[in-house]
Amino acid sequence: MLIHAEGLIKRGHRLRLILEPHSPIHQMALLRNLPVEPVGMQHRQYPSAILGFRSVLQHERPAILHVNSSRDSWIGSLAARLVRPRPKVIRTRHISAPLNSNGATRLLYRRLLDLVIVTGGERTKRDLIERDGLSADRVEAFPIGLDVSHFSPATPDQDIRKELGLSGEQRLVGLISYLRDYKGHHYFVEAAAHVLKQHRGVTFLIVGEGPEEPLIRSHIERLGLGRDVLLLGFREDLLNVFRSLDIFAMPTIEGDTIPQVLMQALAVGLPVVSTTTGSIPDVIRDGHSGFIVPPRNAQALAARIGELLRDPALRTTMGQRGRLTVEQSYSIDRMLDQLERVYARVVST
Repeated sequence: MLIHAEGLIKRGHRLRLILEPHSPIHQMALLRNLPVEPVGMQHRQYPSAILGFRSVLQHERPAILHVNSSRDSWIGSLAARLVRPRPKVIRTRHISAPLNSNGATRLLYRRLLDLVIVTGGERTKRDLIERDGLSADRVEAFPIGLDVSHFSPATPDQDIRKELGLSGEQRLVGLISYLRDYKGHHYFVEAAAHVLKQHRGVTFLIVGEGPEEPLIRSHIERLGLGRDVLLLGFREDLLNVFRSLDIFAMPTIEGDTIPQVLMQALAVGLPVVSTTTGSIPDVIRDGHSGFIVPPRNAQALAARIGELLRDPALRTTMGQRGRLTVEQSYSIDRMLDQLERVYARVVST
């Protein structure tokens, strides 16, 4: 979001970020010298948050209020109704799960929001229209754009193998993600168990933090994989981690549209194995720029990882094709072009 804000400002847009005070993103925005309005949005602060949003909207008089989660969607859309002229409210939805069928959700999506952008492709857009009943003219779909100059193929500044005490010949299969059940970490661990029966010199890495960590750690120990599947926790040096890997896996089972880390892995030139969840098949051509397998299928995941381990040339070719895909279709500039087009259309209606 901060990268997108910087891009819009560079293109001449006047923008302010309304952020939870003292949150990590608030601190990061200040370090980037982005214009910020702090407004508390915790559950107990909802009434004051609505008034806080209204105050910002009255002072700034924006044409558009762009929200990114359920909480700020409610706070922002209600505050917008208290301002004249009312700014148009656009919601970016970052998951592919069905909308709740209750009356409150219908009110939010069909009345209070002017447009929904889903960070996926046509599959996810079609689901919101056909499955969830949103009007076609109130839904857009495009993925989050990447800074392809930052996420690019290169030798890591420090190969993570050295940090972990592994030989330079050890091959690394990685999963970088917040540790939630729908990301499929348990299937990644099971796939590792299958792969390690047939391949030596392979280590599996899980990078990230989250509520599933105790269960994932327990699963690893139960399968006797403590030396072969390593939990590295939260890392600031993700680019270094990406560039150290040989293969990237994203076994998400539900909810995701197009995981941002999957796009980053493609941009870095890694061969990827993911699933048919959300709009992932819109990005990865199976067998061309990566492999896609059914969700919740550890054996299929293991088979594709094994195929890549056996074929270094295939890893290189798929990594190059994935990088080209991101450069051509998923750069930050292309995403900002699409965002400006949507903004212009919504403001004109």
